[in-house]
Amino acid sequence: MSRRSWLAEYAAARTSARSTFVLLLLAGLILAAPAAGQLCEGATSVTALGGANRFSAPVEDQESLRALFVNLREEILTLLDEADWSGNPDDLFAAVSGWQGVTSTTFETGQRIPWMVFRDRGQAARVGTNLCWAGDEAFAAWEIRFTSNGRWYSMIVPESCGNLGLLAEQPLPKAALDLDIGGLSCSDRTFDFRSSCSDGSASVTVELPDGSEKAADAGSASFPFTAEGDYTVTATCSAMSSRGDRLEDSTSRTIAVGCPSCSVTAAPAEVDLGESSTLTVVPTAGYGAELSRVLLDGRQLASPYTREMAHEGADAFTHTAMVETNTGQSAECSTGMKVAPTVTMSIEPDRVLAGQDAVVTVAPENGNGAPVTVTLDGQALAEPYRRGIVHGSDGEYTHTSMVENAGGSSETSATMKVDRRWTLLPTLSSLSGDDVHISMVGPDTTNRLKACVDGVGIGLSAEYRLSYPLGIVFGGSATNCEVDWFLHPGGRTGYSSVDVEMKKFFVGLNVHLTRPGSRVDWWLGPLVAQLDYSSPSFLPEAMDGMPMDASYKPEWPGETVVGANMGLKIPFKPDCPVGLYLGAFWLDSSMKAKSDEILGEDGGLAPAFELRKTPVYVNAGIAIEF
Repeated sequence: MSRRSWLAEYAAARTSARSTFVLLLLAGLILAAPAAGQLCEGATSVTALGGANRFSAPVEDQESLRALFVNLREEILTLLDEADWSGNPDDLFAAVSGWQGVTSTTFETGQRIPWMVFRDRGQAARVGTNLCWAGDEAFAAWEIRFTSNGRWYSMIVPESCGNLGLLAEQPLPKAALDLDIGGLSCSDRTFDFRSSCSDGSASVTVELPDGSEKAADAGSASFPFTAEGDYTVTATCSAMSSRGDRLEDSTSRTIAVGCPSCSVTAAPAEVDLGESSTLTVVPTAGYGAELSRVLLDGRQLASPYTREMAHEGADAFTHTAMVETNTGQSAECSTGMKVAPTVTMSIEPDRVLAGQDAVVTVAPENGNGAPVTVTLDGQALAEPYRRGIVHGSDGEYTHTSMVENAGGSSETSATMKVDRRWTLLPTLSSLSGDDVHISMVGPDTTNRLKACVDGVGIGLSAEYRLSYPLGIVFGGSATNCEVDWFLHPGGRTGYSSVDVEMKKFFVGLNVHLTRPGSRVDWWLGPLVAQLDYSSPSFLPEAMDGMPMDASYKPEWPGETVVGANMGLKIPFKPDCPVGLYLGAFWLDSSMKAKSDEILGEDGGLAPAFELRKTPVYVNAGIAIEF
């Protein structure tokens, strides 16, 4: 019959046999004294060991103890089943065989024994329960301490009888630890864990990346961290056995603690409207993690994590990058980018005369960005961003406009030229014209008067520029010339030559044909002149040796004539106010004298005569602008 079949039959008969066994056991034992009985109250008192109830021969040394478990193995297994022992027999036999946890001890009076095996008068072995040692003296025994199936056991084998008994048992402490990377928080720099302990007291330690250790709270806890790396959490559950053994269970888990980070830069960080900037994100997943996504302004960004960025408006902009990792952590970083408005300006006209108005127009451009502030030469300029400019003196003037908003500022400049209005022209004049003459025939006299043909004089004129094309010129000049008179009275011939002073006063309009700023200024235009001649006295001398008794003194009144003016001036160097002047006047002149104003010694009147000529004045001098 197998051991298990025998155990089945035994289990059926165990209930009825237990009462008989206890009676026989009590009959073979010496009952305890009343004092021992008080110590063992509620339990069956045992006062003697050995004799007919011993389980084996005395076990006085280690070899005897090992032999007991080897020789009576099957019977011990049967008795362990009868005692409903929850441990694994292999653990008990291994403890004895390896002599681990086996010590020699003394069993004191009053010590309780949950169960112990006995023999029924040296025959069949039985299990007695709820026993207490009530002998007068302590007995020597072997104590076996070991763990099995999650419990701690203390079993004894008295040296005198080999009766195997259970002295104490208790569950082993059990530590549990839940450490999940999901409990990592990079915002408050902590990671969470949950530890538990059953049948003991708990303690938790955390090993930091540098190898040092710190105590942590048991149960639900958040552990702060500073450095990144591997953090090992160890949860320990410990208890003391009833026999003074320290029972302990621990479990450890390691978490890779790393937090993502990033930086984002814009190059350049400040641009003008219409220009672009390159945004570069530098992501870091952190220790033990991998990048899952990199976002820039909510849009996913691929490696090498750059994006060309342009804005349609001028303003200050913030770009935000987000880094996400496979551990569920994320980090944000941002940078500023400024887009400055642009500005253009114009001056119309950009070349004016002193005191003449010009209009400066500023054209700011901010796209669809923030409103702008516009200034012109440091002064605020309101819409429509125009301003009249007047300069009272000549020169080159630069005007600057600036436009700005939160995105920055831009400025531009434009230059205008202011020219002088007045030109003074001191000149030398040369008179020339046709050699026109007229012959006058009297009753007995023939006269021939030759006009002024050649002469030299000086003049002074000035021009005031109304605008670049038009100017008013006025002035005067005085010129001396020779007038020749040929007289033929009574067949005789006489000749007289006198100087005549011609004065000219004029005013005219100059039409300038060159563009402003040209090196040579050329003009022409009409003019009106007043010509005055001095009155000469003609005292002819005989050309044939015969005396002449005639004498003429004509009175020529002044005359107003029209004509034309043409000239040019060339500055000695660019923008120099002094230059060379060359010009000419053409006049339509007639020199008239009445007959009663031309008298001869013979009392005869010469007929009235008129001398027509077209004098041309050629002028040369300097031009002085002011």
